[in-house]
Amino acid sequence: MLHTVTRSPYQSQSLVQCLAYVAAGDEILLLEDAVIAGLAKNNYLNVIKNIGVKIYLLEADLIARGLQGKCDEYLNVIDYKGFVSLTVKHEQHMKWA
Repeated sequence: MLHTVTRSPYQSQSLVQCLAYVAAGDEILLLEDAVIAGLAKNNYLNVIKNIGVKIYLLEADLIARGLQGKCDEYLNVIDYKGFVSLTVKHEQHMKWA
């Protein structure tokens, strides 16, 4: 299943709720303000790393917020083509807002 999170973890519990429901084989895409969770040395990064699933950040949202190059190397930065590839790969999708 593909999980997409759009809200900053500092404004919403959606990321925490998402992490509680992910399973093996799931992937998470952080979009819009949720890309803030990918910043190096933040409180949410250790939780994200320990969950054991692949985490992606949308490059356009990082650029829009001036955050490109400031994210942890563990996370995967993708473009819109990569976003489409994830949606094709996963038949099921859960949006956390």
